[in-house]
Amino acid sequence: MSRNRQPALPTRVDESLPPPVDYDCPRAIVTVTRDFDAAVLSPSHSHPRGELLYAEHGTLTVTAAEGNWIAPPNRAIWIPAGVTHVTRHTVNTEVRAVFIRHDAVPDLPEHCTVVQVGRLLRELILTAVRLPALYDEDGADGRLVRVLLDRIAVLPKEPLHLPMPKTPKLRAIAVDLADRPSLPLAKAARNAAMSPRSFARHFSVETGLTFGAWQRHARLLRALELLGAGLSVGDVAFSLGYESPSAFIAMFHRSFGTTPARYFERGST
Repeated sequence: MSRNRQPALPTRVDESLPPPVDYDCPRAIVTVTRDFDAAVLSPSHSHPRGELLYAEHGTLTVTAAEGNWIAPPNRAIWIPAGVTHVTRHTVNTEVRAVFIRHDAVPDLPEHCTVVQVGRLLRELILTAVRLPALYDEDGADGRLVRVLLDRIAVLPKEPLHLPMPKTPKLRAIAVDLADRPSLPLAKAARNAAMSPRSFARHFSVETGLTFGAWQRHARLLRALELLGAGLSVGDVAFSLGYESPSAFIAMFHRSFGTTPARYFERGST
């Protein structure tokens, strides 16, 4: 892959997403499984139940009013009930979604968040999505669901959230920057028809981060998405403007305390 060239992003909206779900099912959870051969976007939508969105393979990105959340392998995204969002699926993503009734688990997060999925939770999710819709609440299936819910209630969270500006002009620029996070401040300001100083000040007020810090975090999250889609460390490094793979690995290690390879293995233990 040539330097600074990134793979095409999914632009096709799959109108069949999200699939029909019986949210009124008289059980604590209802589940959905779906596999994607191509990279697609969902239409903007929300759910009456909270959703734990997990990809057995591939990478998921959720965009809502407060920002973007990315779940590379061994992570999942928690989406509270009623939150309007768009989901992006990379090629060959295998989605396993668990929709949870509001009274099934106390104190679930009120905002979208990325959580770590260890080996136990992974097996619980993969078993739960194979249960019948009207599983026996008092039998073995019901006990398995209760263990699943107990694990969801204590999931470790990860800082894989990119805050987004609220005003339409700045948000439109930030959306493009999130996918191609190497645009210089001066050019971003010019695109917003603002001076660099004014742009940086407004951007910081609306996101809580300086433009430089936001851009570094955006680059890191974009790297996770590309790595999760199967690109090599070298291709990701050059596509995001790093001088060498070693420079990218050093940045990754400073941010996560480990190398990309070990990061993607960590949630599976």
